[in-house]
Amino acid sequence: MNSNEINSNSIRNFATASLIFGALSIFMFWTGIFPFIFGGLSILFAVLSRREDRPFPSASWWGIAASCIGLFMGVLILYFALVSYVIPMMTDPAFYQEMNTFYQNNYGISLDELLQMQ
Repeated sequence: MNSNEINSNSIRNFATASLIFGALSIFMFWTGIFPFIFGGLSILFAVLSRREDRPFPSASWWGIAASCIGLFMGVLILYFALVSYVIPMMTDPAFYQEMNTFYQNNYGISLDELLQMQ
């Protein structure tokens, strides 16, 4: 193999990795944290697939687009969790007690004990 073939293979591999991690960013948006990890890796691999003498491969563009969608949806999930659960739990004692009971019934440990462990 000459250096052009190796360079072309590495560009293609980075572009494919960008696309895969971008897709994972979209598919894992509901977790809240994985879209940021996978989206960041997707953008990193897209940048690594760029060479001075060539434009971005199309797979890199799709990877960047997918990672942006996944990042946006991850931000929305974190915002939803903050507004729906964290802020009401901190401001409403009745809601906190309800969540405490929910954790006790479903997980066998109260929310108070869970927060004290950390």
